[in-house]
Amino acid sequence: MNDGGRRIPTGAEDPEPQPPLPAGSRPHLDPDAWSSRLERVRAVPDDARGGPERRFRVASARRPEEGGAPDDAPVLRQLATAPVAGIGRIVYASNAVFLLELEAEDPITPGQPLRAVYKPARGERPLWDFPRGTLHLREVAGYRVDAALGFGLIPPTVLRDGPAGPGSLQLFVDAAERRPLKREREALEERLPLLATVDALINNADRKSAHLLVSRGMRLWAIDNGLSFLPYPRQRTVLLRLGGSPLPDAAAAAVTALQQDRRRLTRLRRQLLQLLAGDEVEAFVQRLAELAATPVYPVLDPWDGRPFEWG
Repeated sequence: MNDGGRRIPTGAEDPEPQPPLPAGSRPHLDPDAWSSRLERVRAVPDDARGGPERRFRVASARRPEEGGAPDDAPVLRQLATAPVAGIGRIVYASNAVFLLELEAEDPITPGQPLRAVYKPARGERPLWDFPRGTLHLREVAGYRVDAALGFGLIPPTVLRDGPAGPGSLQLFVDAAERRPLKREREALEERLPLLATVDALINNADRKSAHLLVSRGMRLWAIDNGLSFLPYPRQRTVLLRLGGSPLPDAAAAAVTALQQDRRRLTRLRRQLLQLLAGDEVEAFVQRLAELAATPVYPVLDPWDGRPFEWG
């Protein structure tokens, strides 16, 4: 079967029909044919700017609130500086992940200690398609893109030299203890296209359903954003069926506003260059330009566009 020039493996489940995008119109957003893409998937050693170790030193020396949402500034500072009071291992994670308790108060639940998910670089499992030791940097980069768009979907995330060395620290989200009511579910579903917009821009290769959380306040959160920012199209998402549909007005307006605000975009680009390789940042800038020009979600391959779910 052929769908807009994309070869689909026999037996793959077809998504709902969507009008194909013009071939080659958005090279940083829309997947190539499998044959050309497979030539580029091997990770290139990350030695630009001294590699991830130097990036961590440079980026973590900046004020933790730089690049974050204005309302997140207090918690970003606490995540980066509050003393660690306790640590526990989060099991069943593909990489080494820990839960830290900090000597500060949770910004959402007064009286509860501040907790954070800590992902040290030394605990990152080597991957064949991502440069080694860079996932913690990508976690922070994803948060900064979401903050620049103003969606508030990714929990506040900073770099920190923690108990197991350099890594990322993300505000822990307490999951809801009940099912959402009908009106709450509708409000949550309205946020999903905004998340799909973030994922298209950061080129998220691992948007699993388990990476979507609903908090006790019935707010949608997106976690585990480290497999992102490859310089060629590699998006995988459970939101696959949005492919080919237009962005909602709020998402399109946010993308266009960021693209047209040269000062804000230059500042974001500079902040991302502290965390990512130059070609990865330039690919992000191109994805932003392409999505602003044609505000339509990428049509992904119905097989390769699916994330690898576990259990």
